[in-house]
Amino acid sequence: MSPAVEVTLSALAWFITLIRIPRVWRNRMWKSDPMAFRVWVATLFFALTMTFLITPLSIGLNRLTLPNFSRLLAYSAVSTTLYLLATASLVNFPITHSQKLSRLMKYYLGVTLALLVALYLFFVTGVPDWSEKIIPSSLAEMVFKLVLFIFATASCVIMVTTTASYLHQEKVAVTKYRIVTIFLTSTSAGAFFLTKLVLTLGYLWPPLGAGWIHRASTLLEIGTAILWAGSFVHSNLYARVLAVLRGVRYWNVYRDLIVLIDQLEEVCPPVGMALHKPDFWEFVCNSDYHLYRAIVRILDGQTLIADFLSHPSADNPVQATWDDNGLLKAMSLNDLLQEVHLTDDFAEMVAAYRLAGRKLIGVAP
Repeated sequence: MSPAVEVTLSALAWFITLIRIPRVWRNRMWKSDPMAFRVWVATLFFALTMTFLITPLSIGLNRLTLPNFSRLLAYSAVSTTLYLLATASLVNFPITHSQKLSRLMKYYLGVTLALLVALYLFFVTGVPDWSEKIIPSSLAEMVFKLVLFIFATASCVIMVTTTASYLHQEKVAVTKYRIVTIFLTSTSAGAFFLTKLVLTLGYLWPPLGAGWIHRASTLLEIGTAILWAGSFVHSNLYARVLAVLRGVRYWNVYRDLIVLIDQLEEVCPPVGMALHKPDFWEFVCNSDYHLYRAIVRILDGQTLIADFLSHPSADNPVQATWDDNGLLKAMSLNDLLQEVHLTDDFAEMVAAYRLAGRKLIGVAP
């Protein structure tokens, strides 16, 4: 990975960490919400990880300290990051034996850090500075990386399992999509660490160090960093994105409602202000409002036509404009709309009138 990409990812990680400090301090989050504080600490360790992986910085640090010392710091920091996130997910999205798994992860983290330090002191310090290669250049490097990547993969599996098991229980749309983002981030991270594990085993069997696996690993690393940032986006932005996506999904529904409205307006012109019919982007940006206005117009037209047909009057200016075809159209629309079973649920009402609009397409003159 180029230094420019490394610096960009590190800057993104630090931005996410630093921007939340005022909230952490103001709310004294370490007391008021320990799990949220744990997640913030994880972002801090992740930012440190990405910093230690910047090639020019790691080279300079190694020259000032010991060979590959930046790797020990980066691997220790990312292990801590994953431990904090995995245990937080076990609390926020509990599964069977969550408490037992949390204790096991605590011990596993201790073993992982101890192994990293021991391997570094006894083996890694004795080898030249590592250059980022597809396949490790020594047995010590291979074992050192395997310790991290196995722990990292296991941590990601826990996060994927907890979020997937909890997803169907969540009813709030914004929260559900935030959980989906966490799930995708964990899945991408797990896939990334798995590819790194496979590449590391290429030291024992070179075919595992194929170039396409390395390219996939790089893309997964970048994708994980972006998804990680996305998981911290404010809920208002999630709500706005969901509203736009809902608008896209309901555009064809709205067009079917407009077919029904156009037919109603031919026999029953609107009273007062005419319905504004938005274009695609205008509708997508405020779909709930335009759907509501369309349903109100349909209900008004339905009521008026039913009243006109039940109380015919030659003095009525609307009925006076009907010829035989107009009367037949009004009766046809009235029959069609009388088949609609109204409920208090707005979504069901929209679906019912949409069905009427689609039926009308086949009988409209």
